Amino acid sequence: MTHDFTAWRRSIDASIEATLALSVAATAPAGPGVREITDPLLATAAGGKRVRALLLLASHLAYGGSDDEAALAVATSLELFQTAALVHDDVLDRSESRRGRPAAHRVIAHVHARGAWHGDAAAFGEAGAILAGDLALMACQRALGSAVARLDSTRAAAVQGLFCDMADLVTAGQYADMRAAAQPLDAFAGQAEEIAAVMRSKTASYTGEFPLALGAAIAGAPGASVEESRRAGRDLGIAFQLRDDLLGLMGSPDVTGKPAGDDVREGKRTAVLWRAWTQADRGGREAIGSVLGNRDATEAQVAEVIRAVRATDAESWCEAQIAQHADRARETLAAAGMSGDGLSRVLDLVARAVSRTS
Repeated sequence: MTHDFTAWRRSIDASIEATLALSVAATAPAGPGVREITDPLLATAAGGKRVRALLLLASHLAYGGSDDEAALAVATSLELFQTAALVHDDVLDRSESRRGRPAAHRVIAHVHARGAWHGDAAAFGEAGAILAGDLALMACQRALGSAVARLDSTRAAAVQGLFCDMADLVTAGQYADMRAAAQPLDAFAGQAEEIAAVMRSKTASYTGEFPLALGAAIAGAPGASVEESRRAGRDLGIAFQLRDDLLGLMGSPDVTGKPAGDDVREGKRTAVLWRAWTQADRGGREAIGSVLGNRDATEAQVAEVIRAVRATDAESWCEAQIAQHADRARETLAAAGMSGDGLSRVLDLVARAVSRTS
């Protein structure tokens, strides 16, 4: 495989398409109606920056790995896991859009409404999207299985163990995220540890920690190097989530593909909002509190929240946290045993992940 980001992305996209084509073919006996869930799944899988897959491939290269096909298959599995998470998250969060398009459950609900079928269209759409996400998880396992079949027993066990640990942790992190958002508003100031746990277990784990560790494990790197990769990846993943939180609140919808302020409307307890809440005056807290968890909040109300956040040090505090975690990730990577072009590519991806605008 050519060691170039553009070429890697093409290979990743082709592998995802091929894997999902097998899944779609396997569903054919269910009849043509099944396309109503597979088409939105394919649309969701087609987008994204492929950061996780690229990190895995770069890590594999940095540790001297030579089994490019196995690395590509696990990278594909990671991206399909991410696709499943997005489809399911949009149901849990009742999001309207994803990557500039209607969310999968909204697309499926529209099929129901257009056909004037029996029952509730929204509930039908959510149920259909859950099944679409489940298909993505099955495709994820299909890709992982093809990778493991190529590896010797030691590397296969390491890769399977890491992937299972990641899947379990991300699932628990999603519940922790829901639990934090369900707490009374007067608990917000004391939720710093909960918010940190959500970042570490949800986004950081499958965005940085496990992609880097899986690349190392496929390459047959020593256990100590796999652990150092995990540690670096946790810091990278937290920096990534902090950037995501800032973009979710203040980013341009034309660039991010999601309406500004969606996280606030959904009631998400993010680090940037926590910092603003603890630093704001009474008026600022009232502005934040009136929108946090209020799905019917207007654009004007969201704008008031942004003004309230900017009146505190929350934005600069968040930027400082991003820089701190990114620097720590770089320091750990330098001592983890990576080398050559692979290390350069990992460091390039770290820089892109923390300075992105979408």
